[in-house]
Amino acid sequence: MRNLTVILIAALVGSAVGAALAYVEVRSDHDAVAELAGENAVQPPAAQGETAARIEVVEPRFNFGKMERGRERSHEFVIRNVGTAPLKLRVGQTSCKCTLGEVTGDAIGPGESTHVRLEWSAQSDRGPFRQTAMLHTNDPRQPDVELTIEGEIVGATGVEPPDFMFDKLAVDESRSAEVYVMAMLQDELTVDSAELTDEHSRDKFDVRIEPVERDELPNKSARDGVRITLTAKPDLPVGRFNQFLTLNTNLKEGEKLHIPVIGSVVGDISVHGTGWLENEGVLVIGKVESSKGRKARVNLAVRGENAEDVTFEVGSVDPPELKVTIGEPMRLKATLVRVPVEIEVPPGTRSMARLATAQGEEAKIVLKTTHPKIKELSMGVRFAVER
Repeated sequence: MRNLTVILIAALVGSAVGAALAYVEVRSDHDAVAELAGENAVQPPAAQGETAARIEVVEPRFNFGKMERGRERSHEFVIRNVGTAPLKLRVGQTSCKCTLGEVTGDAIGPGESTHVRLEWSAQSDRGPFRQTAMLHTNDPRQPDVELTIEGEIVGATGVEPPDFMFDKLAVDESRSAEVYVMAMLQDELTVDSAELTDEHSRDKFDVRIEPVERDELPNKSARDGVRITLTAKPDLPVGRFNQFLTLNTNLKEGEKLHIPVIGSVVGDISVHGTGWLENEGVLVIGKVESSKGRKARVNLAVRGENAEDVTFEVGSVDPPELKVTIGEPMRLKATLVRVPVEIEVPPGTRSMARLATAQGEEAKIVLKTTHPKIKELSMGVRFAVER
C-alpha cells in the first residue's frame, strides 16, 4: 500500500488584530494534470469501459466533530483502484496550506489501494470549518475527486489568555506576555518543546516554561498546567508581526498546540502610500496580469535627529520575483526625510496568489537600515498574478 500525505493548515487571527489571515501554499503539477486529461481522451468511451482505471474513495468526507482551538487532528482517506488499468493520481489545488510528503509517479495497480492523509490544525476562531483537497486522476469517469474534512472549532478552554499580545512595542523596548496552558481531563501536563513558526524571528524572542500549582491556575477546573512567558527582545523589525508558538505536549489527541503571537513594533520610521494598510502593515497591489506586470510605490518617513543619516538596503524579498527599488531620499526638514520605495511585479511573473487568503500567504519584504535603533523594517505585500 502506497502513502500520499497532504497537510492542511489554516490560521485565522482573533478580533483583537482587526484582520484575518489564512496561510496557504498551493502546489499543483499542471503538466501532470494535463497529461492525465490527455490519457482520458485517448480512448473512445467504449474502449475506456473495457480497460480503464476506476477510482473508489472510501468515505470522501470526514467530520472531526468538535475540536479545541490549537489542536491537531488527522484522517487517512483510503483510495482504491477497482478498474482494470493502472490508476494515476496527482494532488491538485487545496483550500489551505498544502505540503506534500513523498509522492512517487508510480501508478496504483488494479486491486491496489493507497492512503491520503490530511492533517488539520484548528487555529481559526470558533465555529464550523470545511477544507478540501482535490485529486486529479486518469479515471475517465472521475477525472477529479474532492476530499473533504469538516468539523467545529470550540473555545480553547485549556489556554488563557488565548494569545500572546504585544501591541505598539517601541523599537528599544523589551516586553513579556504570558499564557497558561492547562490540562482539563488528565492529571499531568508536560511541554516537551516550544518553537515559533517564523524561523527568521525565533532568536528575537525568549520562551520560559514554568510549572504552576493547581490552585494558581486561572481555570479552577484544570487538573494541571504550566505558565509560558514569551519575551520580545528590543531588536524586532519595525512593523506588524503575526505568527504562532507551537508547543509539543503530552495532551491526548492534541500533542501540538499553536498559540498566536501578535503585535507591532513602532519607531522613527513609518510607511505611507496608496494601498498601504497601516493597521495591518501591508501594501495591497491586487490582481496583476502577468503579461503587463504592475508597479506600486510607498514612502518611508524617517523622523528624529538621525533622519538625514539613515540609509536603506533590501534585506530579503519573498517571493524573489518581486523587484524592490529604493529611491533617493528627500529632505522635508531637518528632522524629517522621505524615501520612496518602488515595489514591482515584473512582466512575465509566474501565476501565484499572495493575498493572505485561502489561496496564499502574503509576500514579505524586509529592509535593512542604518538607524541606530531600527535595524530592520518589515512590510507585507498582497497581490495575485494571473496569466
